Amino acid sequence: MELKEITARIDSLRKRIDACRPFKPEQERRLMQKLQLDWNFHSNNIEGNTLTYGETKALLFHGITAQGKPLIDHIQMKGHEDAIEYILDIIKGKDRPVSEVFIRDIHTLILGSKSYQIDVETPDGKPTKKRVHPGKYKELPNHVKTKEGKMFFFAEPEDVRAKMSDLIKWFRDNNDNQHPLITAAVFHYKFILIHPFDDGNGRVARILMNFIFMMHGLPPTIIRTERKDDYYTALMLADDGDLEKFTVYIGEQQIASLELMLKAAKGEAIEEPEDVDKQISKLIRKIK
Repeated sequence: MELKEITARIDSLRKRIDACRPFKPEQERRLMQKLQLDWNFHSNNIEGNTLTYGETKALLFHGITAQGKPLIDHIQMKGHEDAIEYILDIIKGKDRPVSEVFIRDIHTLILGSKSYQIDVETPDGKPTKKRVHPGKYKELPNHVKTKEGKMFFFAEPEDVRAKMSDLIKWFRDNNDNQHPLITAAVFHYKFILIHPFDDGNGRVARILMNFIFMMHGLPPTIIRTERKDDYYTALMLADDGDLEKFTVYIGEQQIASLELMLKAAKGEAIEEPEDVDKQISKLIRKIK
């Protein structure tokens, strides 16, 4: 779909959902439970978290840890859930700040309060380690290797504070003057270009994007792990100057969330077949 069609579809679905309000408490609980679980699992799995969908559910719903899985994966999954709960509490109130302090707080919640080391590569491809300090901006340059094997460099550490200040100003100047999809998608992309932290930038970008959507009464957008290649391709197209394709991609995922929300509003089943299939596959693997 074209961008104009995407925004029109979002607006149409929102009107249909609003016509179903107020939701029954049970409908709203089921919907948010589903959206939060999907959001936690997919956003972390994209970044390499090893917890399965079922293990994520067991951890967040019942406090059960997965045997043999890294402790940091449990800490960061729980931290991501805490960050979601944090922004949900803010959205319920009148003050909805988007500030550098707010963003650093989210980063700390997601990654935990303790520093840790990660494996990275130097610009010339040599393996090394970097210490991550949750809630603090990067002190060393960061970069990513593209599919073509080239290095893509983000903002230099000394430029981060100025660029983050510019990003916040851009948000405040534009948030009420354009479609929420434009604001949310562009904010996400601008944040990724800065890459202000040593780790966790993708997860923070998606939380901030969804905070903007939810400020405007829209559900969170879920970037599913099975579609992460499409997500990264859309980001690379934005790097090449085609920000519209990335915005369209985000809009398509927002439509999927709205359609799920409409189902819940109508009292229809919102559990996906693959949710049960994943559990069956896990049982089969254990038997084998």
